[in-house]
Amino acid sequence: MISPWDAGTILYERALDVRSAIHETIASNMANEETPGYQARHLPFPETLSAVLQGQGPLGTATTHSRHLGTQSMDKKIFHHTIKQDAGAGIDENTVNLEKEMTMMAENTILYMAVSQFLDGRFEGWKKAINEGR
Repeated sequence: MISPWDAGTILYERALDVRSAIHETIASNMANEETPGYQARHLPFPETLSAVLQGQGPLGTATTHSRHLGTQSMDKKIFHHTIKQDAGAGIDENTVNLEKEMTMMAENTILYMAVSQFLDGRFEGWKKAINEGR
């Protein structure tokens, strides 16, 4: 039996996981805009996706067979080694720039939606193939 979870589908799934983690990181920055001493964090997409695809972090439960599926989603710990902090601070040592964060949030949202549409297209293609086979 051929698995529908081919390399392209897995890539899209991991890209959505990374985009979601980026969203959470930006939201955390925005929530801490007025926290003295808080340093804004950024999660670079290419480096993080590369780390995820290379398996440099926990991917959920251990699998003992190549056909086993994990029972958990991506663990947030995988993203910690690629988080970068802004240098330079204002008077209160806080590095969050709200306008910059809002722009990054909007950009990340658009890119998340684009990846999800690519994944949706793959599922629609499979659905069409299944329905035409009846």
